[in-house]
Amino acid sequence: MSFLKKIQNYVKDYAEIISDILQCDVEIVDEDMVRIAGTGLYSENINELCKGTVYKHIFDSKKSRILINPKEDELCKECTHKNDCTETLEMAAPIFYKDKVIGVIGLICFTEEDKKRLLKNMETHLKFTEKIADFISGKVFEVEEEIEKKEIMGIMKQIINNYDKCVLVIDNEGKILDGNEQALKELKIESGLSLAYQKINIIPKNEVLFGKDIFSAEINKEKYNLIGTLIPITGFSKSEYKIFLFENFNYDKSKESIKNKYASNNIFLEDIISNSEKMIKLKERIKKISKTNSTVLITGDSGTGKELIARAIHNCSERSKQPFIAINCGAIPENLLESELFGYVKGAFSGASNEGRIGKFELANNGVIFLDEIGEMPLFLQVKLLRVLQDRSIVKIGSNKLINLNIRVIAATNKNLLKLVKEGKFREDLYYRLNVIPLKVPSLRERKEDILLLGEYLNNKYSKILGVNKIILDDEIKNIFLKHNWPGNVRELENCIEFLSNMADENGNIDSDTKEYLKKNLKSNSYYEEKNIIKSEEDTEEIITLEESEKRLIEKALKIYGSDTNGKNICAEKLGIGIATLYRKIEKYKL
Repeated sequence: MSFLKKIQNYVKDYAEIISDILQCDVEIVDEDMVRIAGTGLYSENINELCKGTVYKHIFDSKKSRILINPKEDELCKECTHKNDCTETLEMAAPIFYKDKVIGVIGLICFTEEDKKRLLKNMETHLKFTEKIADFISGKVFEVEEEIEKKEIMGIMKQIINNYDKCVLVIDNEGKILDGNEQALKELKIESGLSLAYQKINIIPKNEVLFGKDIFSAEINKEKYNLIGTLIPITGFSKSEYKIFLFENFNYDKSKESIKNKYASNNIFLEDIISNSEKMIKLKERIKKISKTNSTVLITGDSGTGKELIARAIHNCSERSKQPFIAINCGAIPENLLESELFGYVKGAFSGASNEGRIGKFELANNGVIFLDEIGEMPLFLQVKLLRVLQDRSIVKIGSNKLINLNIRVIAATNKNLLKLVKEGKFREDLYYRLNVIPLKVPSLRERKEDILLLGEYLNNKYSKILGVNKIILDDEIKNIFLKHNWPGNVRELENCIEFLSNMADENGNIDSDTKEYLKKNLKSNSYYEEKNIIKSEEDTEEIITLEESEKRLIEKALKIYGSDTNGKNICAEKLGIGIATLYRKIEKYKL
């Protein structure tokens, strides 16, 4: 349907107005050359196709035109109705919508008297016609905007009703325009006509929890504490709206309760798959130490499942209903780590959020904080962490307010912390504060009896994830697995199973080429070759500096494993350093 067809009644009214004022016949055609409105001789030919050549010229030129002698005008030479034409004068003006001509207004005289009258004030009459064209154009804009608005509101309505969280749509005055069932129920708002008379006052509390703002809200004299996001919506109408997304919880729940809701844990002792004697003993130790609040230091190679052990400790303890907050000390830049751990207040430093930030220690209050890759923590933060472990309290950056903590600390590392102590890279007093209960997670090569057991477990896991049949782990594949030293431990085994699950046919069979590739790939990543990656440097008589040796080693690792994000993660793991350290070394050596 054309633009003018949508407002045909409106266009007809304007055609009558022009005709009454200028005392001539009027016709208005749309972009399809269909007569939308007409007066006089044209009033009986509405919705018919107009075949004149003049209007086609107006569409092409986008300019108004006056034909003082229609039959003699150049535009009329090719008109098939020229000989039958009785017009004495014609004025035509384009109707625009977004720089496109969507119609033409035509003024036609059939007598010399009417012609002389129009020619007297020809410029004035043309300007009047063009102004009417602008009025029609404005109406098109209005209608199209309303249609767009309705479409957007319709889409918004569908989104609102299908969103699993509470959603409100409000205007700038706080009037509730719409809301889904969850939101209306939680705020005790009746749906229907009464919704239009409801007003909510939403005030930010200048606090952030897990990346979401905390708000106080008041409606019908009831007060609520809500966590969510307030999104301004502009651009499709003159009015401005806001969408308020908030968590579906009762208003009388405290901030502490919200934390607990977010900090869910689903790893239990029985989830640790093993038949090895070492792992059975480890699980027995976990049961014992779970009953206490003492600090735990978990050591072991990368990929052995140190976080899994930490979560199992937490879920066996009396703190299992409280938060478990994990932070990788090696994955966060040094300049951001302090704020991540301890939080900050509004205006604490340049670039700080106006709402401030709750740190991981505060979030973990009454629960467990898991400090992974603790060996990567910079020395200046080690001092502050030592103070936290001693006093069980923190102070946010930019604040002097003491926040008391009731937490259990579990740390993990794949490094030899005592060696780092001797090198001056790790504080001795912090080491002894952390190493109250040491737990060593055995590598996969130390518990070969678990390789096939874990392989079968991961086989079930990835058949469900990928929606394929389980792969057939025949004797050849089992033999490959058992001969490999698994330097990447369980993580490496998991990658292998995922790879085979993708390469298997629909029945789960693995072809010989894939087996051969697997064998070569695992051999190239063997534990002994990995530990002796620098062997080629030892074959030369050249004596190089330690820095040069380090540079060459990192360069070679990047060449082998790749310089993309995944490759760098593998390099860091193989080289026995944290990812943050690797990035610093890459920048230092300009690799």
